[in-house]
Amino acid sequence: MSYILDGYNWDLTDPGSIPNLLIAHISITFVSVLIGLAIAFPLAFLVARFKHLYLPTVTTAGILYTIPSLALFALLIPFTAFSQATVLIPLVIYTQVVLIRNIVAGIRAVDPQLVEVGRAMGMNSWQLQWRVVLPLAMPVIIAGIRVVTVTTIGIATLAPWVGTEDLGTLMYQGFNFARSDMEAAGTILVIALAVAADLLLLGVQAALSRGQRVNALSEA
Repeated sequence: MSYILDGYNWDLTDPGSIPNLLIAHISITFVSVLIGLAIAFPLAFLVARFKHLYLPTVTTAGILYTIPSLALFALLIPFTAFSQATVLIPLVIYTQVVLIRNIVAGIRAVDPQLVEVGRAMGMNSWQLQWRVVLPLAMPVIIAGIRVVTVTTIGIATLAPWVGTEDLGTLMYQGFNFARSDMEAAGTILVIALAVAADLLLLGVQAALSRGQRVNALSEA
């Protein structure tokens, strides 16, 4: 705690200060999850419609998830060098298995009767997905985003090993320079960030769960 409580370590002009490392960590996490969602949504809607694609898609994503992050870094360095892309690509890959599973589960959990109500009101396929299916599936999808966000925050601590600074830098430097106070600070801050992100998304999930049925029916 001594490192966290030292005001010198909160100097915004210092690129290695706690606030700047925290912002970098949030940025890496946000970009990774956002790109992950952009990839997972179309894949999930596709496999939800064509059920025979579900098993090979999820199996492939699961196999990729089992590859150690440091091994992926080593494979990517010859192509992406020591850049942020070397960190982001594995993080995006690791989001897929959870996101695809949860999005598909959310879609399949939607009451078919509500879909039929929308269809009877003249909605086309796009409107049904956007105005009925997606709102009802969102609580399950948010649950997946919670898992992915917390996992990404943890794995992102390895970023300094490939030249990208974030809260993991405190652990990395603490290990290299035998500074237990830096290692402890990095650990505490990463845990605090993960808990804060999870609680925020839990609040969103709870709000969506309360309002999903009313919103879907009103749209229909």
